[in-house]
Amino acid sequence: MEENKKTRVIAIIALIVAIVCVSIGFAAMSTTLRINGNSTMDTAHWRVRFKNLSDPVIVGNASIITAPTLTDTVIETYKVKLTNTGDSVTYYFDVANESVDMDAVIGTFTKQTPTCTGSVSDTNIVCPNVSYELRYTSNNELVKENDTLNAGETKNLKLTISYVGSSLPEGVVDINNLNIAIIYNQN
Repeated sequence: MEENKKTRVIAIIALIVAIVCVSIGFAAMSTTLRINGNSTMDTAHWRVRFKNLSDPVIVGNASIITAPTLTDTVIETYKVKLTNTGDSVTYYFDVANESVDMDAVIGTFTKQTPTCTGSVSDTNIVCPNVSYELRYTSNNELVKENDTLNAGETKNLKLTISYVGSSLPEGVVDINNLNIAIIYNQN
């Protein structure tokens, strides 16, 4: 049994010596490789924008007071006049992801609550019955957070402002705050 123990000790010592020798040999034959560098983010390839604003589609006795202006990122200054139940104005336009290889996702979609100015009784009739919404023309679904726009993809949207109430005001009611903000993030 004593001889068996000596054999084990010698085998363990030989194994340790072999591991040390292999480690020293590996260290002597190894080479250190380094990668040093810098990078630049070129934002010219990230571009989501509005384009191709259509002429309005008018339903009923609605009319255009001020036509909208379109830039890459803003549709603004539009003003429409609604006079009867069922009147509406619809604008069609595209949102395009002109990025080469970066998909986009709506990170924030904010739709303001309309505000009305006029007599209290008239604003109580009008404001709850003004509808404005932004939908995709392909499937008529509302635009919302987490909707995607793949690289190179263009989607057609429609912005509709309408009066859906059954009662009409006695006086003029100005409707403001028909604002929508969409923030696209890289997906």
